[in-house]
Amino acid sequence: MVIGPFIFHRRAATLLTALALSFPALRAEAQDQIIKKDGSVISGQIVGASDGQVTVESRTSTGGIAKVFYYITDIKSVSMAAPADVTKAEAAGAAPADVITALEPAVKQFAGVPADWVVEAMAQLARAYGAQGQSDRAVAMYNQIDTLYPGSKYHAQAVAGKAALSLKAGKTDEALAEVQPIVDQANKDIAPSPSDGALYANAFLVYGQVLEAQKKPQQALEAYLTVKTMFYQNPTLVTQAEDLAKALRDHNPGIGIE
Repeated sequence: MVIGPFIFHRRAATLLTALALSFPALRAEAQDQIIKKDGSVISGQIVGASDGQVTVESRTSTGGIAKVFYYITDIKSVSMAAPADVTKAEAAGAAPADVITALEPAVKQFAGVPADWVVEAMAQLARAYGAQGQSDRAVAMYNQIDTLYPGSKYHAQAVAGKAALSLKAGKTDEALAEVQPIVDQANKDIAPSPSDGALYANAFLVYGQVLEAQKKPQQALEAYLTVKTMFYQNPTLVTQAEDLAKALRDHNPGIGIE
């Protein structure tokens, strides 16, 4: 099995005007759920995170609103839907500037909440920064992922992102060194969870592009096809893998994998 670099995929589409509007301070009324490490369950609306704590609002018996803070280190898992603007930014194939406009408020509000969509929004924002030539801000965002989620599965997201930036800067060997540990980890994981599969897919995409840069088209094609066949949990990443595989085949007629 092989793995590959994540690139910021741009499609020729115009972002809906609504996406450029300011991100609302609160999401629509929702019941999020926090499961703490002691087994207790908290329901309410997660309205933000800061200083190592998640803020939850809930209705009181008298009709008021109670605001309670929970330490992130005490949380086992979170069930929380992504805000509509975040979903639109992920699905619309928006230009980097529009992605930045849409995601910066959401990331500022929710960064630190242990939910997959939050980390993906942070990574997508970092990719948008990179596509706009703001590499320093992109690296800072990836570093923030590692800072806010230390020792977590999200480390793979940060590593793949920084490897993609290294590759874009022409530092092929550095990119390979960065992504190789995630490649090795994925090769050992024969039954990844859906969320882990999406994280590995990012690494496969980056790794595939590194292999292309090293003039190894057959191995690169295997990396892209692995995303489609093994780590297919995120449709957007599968589409990127298919596009990369098609471009590779167009430039290397008759190429296949053993």
